[in-house]
Amino acid sequence: MIICEYTNIHTANGECWQWMLQRMIVMIDSGEMPASAVERRFLEAARLSYRMVALRGPRSNAKIKVLHGWVQDELLRELTDDYAFTGLTPDGGREARVDGMYYGKDVDILATRDGQELGVVSVKFVISNYWQNAVNYFEQQIGETANLRRRNIVYGNLFCLTDPIPYNRSGGGVARYERLRERDVQRYAKLRADHEHAHSPDEMAIGVVELDTETDEIAAVSDCSALDLSAESLASLRNELSVASFFHRMARRIELRHLSP
Repeated sequence: MIICEYTNIHTANGECWQWMLQRMIVMIDSGEMPASAVERRFLEAARLSYRMVALRGPRSNAKIKVLHGWVQDELLRELTDDYAFTGLTPDGGREARVDGMYYGKDVDILATRDGQELGVVSVKFVISNYWQNAVNYFEQQIGETANLRRRNIVYGNLFCLTDPIPYNRSGGGVARYERLRERDVQRYAKLRADHEHAHSPDEMAIGVVELDTETDEIAAVSDCSALDLSAESLASLRNELSVASFFHRMARRIELRHLSP
């Protein structure tokens, strides 16, 4: 039995890796594992990424190395070896500098083929204080999208968050818990529908993982049914904004970009 498909996660802390494997065994035995292979690997990466915050601290980039490495692995599963990726990974790597239409930008993951810049994936994992920053996250994405799409670079945005999301006091401690709201989902759904304009990403996904507030661990990939969302928003999260189909959609656009320079 393959316990963990995302075998490229490495940490200097053996205890963390052992903990993750033990937890994966429990999840398999209990039936908690998501049906989608992509969602299963997403859960593994999100779990370890969240764990890295506790082990290395909130200022460490260990959290994003795990997620960025997972994104590159997923795209590699969808594309041939002719494509190359630049980005951080648990083993090192680096961000790529891309000349946008209006300004140069360090991007999370850059896809190239024969030296040609084809696609960029931006990754955000929100684990605290979402509501006060929700509009800022959205506005930043719009600006980055327009800057790169105007250069004819395929742009994908992967937005991940926990449910619930702790709101931390400035002096320490959790003041309350927040959740993804109807207005948050509709904001992204409307942006996706606005695709003919340069400020709308070519592909988008919202990934929600359940946070066990008692153990402070990621418990599962959420189907969002417990959230106060409309049927329309739930359908968007499970279809055109789903993590399960994001990489396939993104890879096909990168291939088309290569074929029509």
